[in-house]
Amino acid sequence: MSFSMFFNFEKVSSKIIESEIQQMDDCNTLRENGMEEEQMNMDHFINNLYHGSIAAVFIVNLFETALNTILTRRLEIEEIEILKASHTIKLQLICKIYNVDFAILKGDHSYEVLQLIIKLRNDITHFKTNDIGDGHYLVKGISIPLGTTKRYHLEDLFSKSFIEECYHGTIHFLSLLCDKCGLLLNKDCEIIDSDGNGSLCEFIVDKSSVDE
Repeated sequence: MSFSMFFNFEKVSSKIIESEIQQMDDCNTLRENGMEEEQMNMDHFINNLYHGSIAAVFIVNLFETALNTILTRRLEIEEIEILKASHTIKLQLICKIYNVDFAILKGDHSYEVLQLIIKLRNDITHFKTNDIGDGHYLVKGISIPLGTTKRYHLEDLFSKSFIEECYHGTIHFLSLLCDKCGLLLNKDCEIIDSDGNGSLCEFIVDKSSVDE
C-alpha cells in the first residue's frame, strides 16, 4: 500500500508569524520632557516595522495558501487561471461550490480584520513613495504614504497587538469558512506529513474523513 506526502506550507507561515509577533511590542511612541508632541520611539518602531512587515506578508500567505488547499485538494480544481485569481474570486467560488452564503461570511468581524491585513500587505508590497512629510524626527499619527490603510497610523499598524489581532482574525475566519463548508482546520498537522499517519495530515481536511 502506497502513501501520499503533503507539504503544508500553512504551517510554515504560522510558525514564521508567531515567531515574528513574539519579537514585537506596543511601545512605538514616547513623549519625554520638553517634547511638544508625541514622537515615534524609533528603536522600538524600527524593530516592530521589521517584524510586523514579515508577519503581515505571511498572514496573507497563510490565507491564500489555505484557499488554494481547499481548491486543489478538497475540490480537486487544477485550472491555473483559477489558482491565479484574486482572494475574493477564490473565496466566492468556494462558497458557491459548497453552497455557503458569502454575505454571512463577510458579516463576521474576522472578515473585516482579514481585509485590513491584506491592505497592509499590499501597501508594503507595492510601496509607492517614501515622502512622509517635513521635519527631522517622526511624529505620531503618520500613515503609509499613498497607502490604503489611511485611517490607521504607523504606530498602530506595526504594533504587536494589531498584528496579533490580524493573525487570530485570519485563523478565526478560516475556521469559520471550513466549518460552513464541512471542512476542518487542522493546525496539528506537520509541515511535511503523510496519510500513512492517518487522515489528519493536511492543514485543511474533510470533516467526514475525520469522523470515519
